[in-house]
Amino acid sequence: MRGGPPDGRSAFFLAAGWRMDDIGRRIEALARPIAAAFGCDVVGVRYGQGRKRAVVTVFLDTIQPEPTPEQWQAAERPFDPQRDPAPPPYAGSSVSVDACSRVSREVGAAIDAEGVVPGSYVLEVSSPGLERPLVRPADFVRHRGRRVEVRTVEAVEGSRLVRGILAAADAEAVWVVPGEARGGPAAPRRVPLAAIAAARLLYEVKAPVKPGRPGSKARKR
Repeated sequence: MRGGPPDGRSAFFLAAGWRMDDIGRRIEALARPIAAAFGCDVVGVRYGQGRKRAVVTVFLDTIQPEPTPEQWQAAERPFDPQRDPAPPPYAGSSVSVDACSRVSREVGAAIDAEGVVPGSYVLEVSSPGLERPLVRPADFVRHRGRRVEVRTVEAVEGSRLVRGILAAADAEAVWVVPGEARGGPAAPRRVPLAAIAAARLLYEVKAPVKPGRPGSKARKR
């Protein structure tokens, strides 16, 4: 049964298709065909328990065409900023408010009918925002060249977290360049898809360039 506004939530993200608990997996299974009927795709589920009621959030994106064989082949080649054109900034999802509202009604009815969530809960359906979760191999192919954050279940090359440029991807792993290392650029870090707990795009706000004082000129020596 759905309740009022959440309070004191302690939510954790459950990437669709990867290491969900039973409740998250069942919610995702119910929501996916409903969302597809409205031209949407489920890209993430967040399930958390507040002080009084559970909170369920379903993230939607528009259904994207599957990458072509040429795109898969290109994604396997490491991204090179000197050679490859930089991808345009991610503009976010184009899912409409009306679609979210319709999916919310249908998903809520399905959760209630199946008794998936014990007790009262709050259901929220929205777009994932600019830091979109990456949950399928095709997602990594589409966003090659963009900055990402990848968290793993266990340490990979000594760390469970890597942030950097998504350099390459195939059906089994992704490669992330974590940044500059001493002595030159860092080597891409291979992360098996099976080891990923959660991954998302990173939205970076560039600091504005501070203008000089009006009428000031560089002094010559």
